[in-house]
Order: sequence, then C-alpha cells, then structure tokens
Amino acid sequence: MSMTVVTLTKVPLSLRGDLTKWMQEIATGVYVGNLNSKVRGKLWERITQNVKKGQATISYHTNNELGYSCETYHTFRKIVDCEGIPLVQIPKSDNHNIELQKNFSKAAKFHKVKGINKSRYQKIGESIIENETQGYVVFDIETSGLDATSDKIIEIGAVKYSSGKIIKFNYLIKIDSIVPQKIVDLTGIDNKLLTEKGHDLSEVINKFIDFISNHVLVGYNINFDLNFINKTLDRLGLDSIDNKYIDLLPLVKREKMFIDSYKLSDVLLSYDIDGKVQHRALSDSEAALKLSDKVNGFAEKLKLKR
Repeated sequence: MSMTVVTLTKVPLSLRGDLTKWMQEIATGVYVGNLNSKVRGKLWERITQNVKKGQATISYHTNNELGYSCETYHTFRKIVDCEGIPLVQIPKSDNHNIELQKNFSKAAKFHKVKGINKSRYQKIGESIIENETQGYVVFDIETSGLDATSDKIIEIGAVKYSSGKIIKFNYLIKIDSIVPQKIVDLTGIDNKLLTEKGHDLSEVINKFIDFISNHVLVGYNINFDLNFINKTLDRLGLDSIDNKYIDLLPLVKREKMFIDSYKLSDVLLSYDIDGKVQHRALSDSEAALKLSDKVNGFAEKLKLKR
C-alpha cells in the first residue's frame, strides 16, 4: 500500500463520485488514499476511460531516485521518463496563453487559435504527435533459431515513417544450413523459399544499413533483433549499428501491467489493433508501427532520442 494522490479537472461528476469509493476528496478535484499497485493501475485505467475532455494526474510512492512516480492524462504538461526518473516536460510554446489582439470578433479569434493549433500538429493514425517528431524506422527479423552466435537471419523487414509517408523494406536471405522445422511451422519460411527468393546476406545487410541511415530504430523486444544484426555485421567485418533505438516492450509493460501475456499478438489485442501476427518480418514491423502510435509515452521518448 502506498499514498496515492489524484487530481481531476473538468471531468464528469459521475467520475468524481465514482472515485470517492476508493479515495477521499480533500479539496475540489483532489483525492488521496492508500492503494496497492493493482488497485491503483485499475483505478487509473478507469479514470482515463471516463475523463472525457477533462484532465487527470496521478502521483504515488515508488522506489526510484525521487521516491515517487506520476502520470498525466490530457494535460498540457507531460511526464517523460529519463533513465527511470519521471520529469515534467513543459513545452516551449504554450498555445493556451497566446495573447490575441483586441478588437477582433470572437469568430476571428477562434479561427486564429484554430490555425495556430493546426500548424503545430499533424495526424498519425488516430493520435496527434507534434511536428518535432521526425521519421523513424520500425524493423523486425526472422531467424533460424535464438542463438545469435550460431543461428542465421533469414528475413529482414522494416517500415520507415517519415513526413507522413511509409516506405517498406523486405528481403529474404539465403543460408547454407537447413531451416529447422519449428521455424518453418512458425514462419512458413523454408529452404525452398530461400533458394528461390532469397538474396545474399551481405547485399541485404548493406541495403538495410542504407535504409535506416541515422534514423531512430523502433521494435518490439528490439534488443533481440539488434543483437542478431550486430553479430552478423561483426562476422562480415562491418561496423555495428549504433543508431539510437526505442524498445516498445518496456513501454507496454509500464502501461499495461495486468495483461496475461506480452506476446505481440496479445499486446495488439489489448490496444484494439487489428491484424494477426504472422511471424514474418515485414508484417510484424507494420504491426509494431501501429503499436507505436498507440503506446502512451512513445512520442515523448522519440523526441528525447533525437
């Protein structure tokens, strides 16, 4: 159990009344209580689902450098994770405090503010991410096994998101060993397919390096894929990839603490993302791209990686 503080602004009265079942309202919109992590997580999920156009914050004791952690929802200030420490990010430009010239009609003022907000944001899927968020590459690989020192990459797939456009990358790779049956059953990739449609490893790796350039890399459990790629580069006598990267898995674990499984297929369902995980590099990359658009905190994390 730990002390938890919730603040609510401009939320439905039904939500405020509902919250008093678990916490005490000590001032208008300010609630305190002692909650365990499971109840706190479920309560925060309940709040964010019913806050409508209002705002909410939650802070609670935890074992980090500051001794507490916090989250926000629909607020102007954002909480960003910096090496495990929650920091409050205040955007340089506060559109809420823009001074409009006098003697303009209400309609003119409305259109001016609307124009300012429209120029600052762009649509990505159904969410809104600031224009500062530049391109990034989501990638995935398929391999003949789990050991990066002895097993081989058999497929690389990637999608580059840049300036509202998606560019795809996908190559099968020939190998000089037998693809294990369990991998064939999982991916549908066998030696016949690799012989007919596969490319030389060095050719694909060099094209992949050109494709990712200096973009931030994104993946689901990305360390597995990066380890395989870098071990392969080392065997080819090439430099390792040192791009900045973001792993979606820990972000999902932080946000979805109570789901039964963190397999990509189960995670996609928890975010209401359609699409079956096919265990093919390109389709899984496309699924991870959709996931990146849904995970809270990804956009802020991406900015910190610039």
